[in-house]
Amino acid sequence: MSKTITFAVGAMLLYTGWAFLAKVATGGLPAEQAVVYTYTAGIGVAVTYVLFSGDAIVAAPGSIGVALVAGLFLGGGTIAYYLALGSGSAAIATSISGMYILGTAILAVVFLDESLTMVEITGLGFAVVAVILLSR
Repeated sequence: MSKTITFAVGAMLLYTGWAFLAKVATGGLPAEQAVVYTYTAGIGVAVTYVLFSGDAIVAAPGSIGVALVAGLFLGGGTIAYYLALGSGSAAIATSISGMYILGTAILAVVFLDESLTMVEITGLGFAVVAVILLSR
């Protein structure tokens, strides 16, 4: 199994735990406060990983700026996601918000010169159909 698949499966499993626990947390906390606690723990994990990875700290201002803007999108998206979890079904909130994969695939093809096979396009189409069916 490739590193990409190994890490992606790990991410999927960890995101599953995150989404489930986020739904539980929004049962007792306002969504935006749950995000603050979630991000505090997440930043702790990321900093610990960076410190123990042994990799050199990279100073690339352009890429750091892009990462910071990505963080703005992530923060806003996470608050919207937690608000969706707090106001309704975890299955619907997660399915619809998880469709970021479609937008990311389109942006990667248009701006990063990546390509999609017909099988991958079909898979994205099935994902759209699945979200439509889940949200009814």
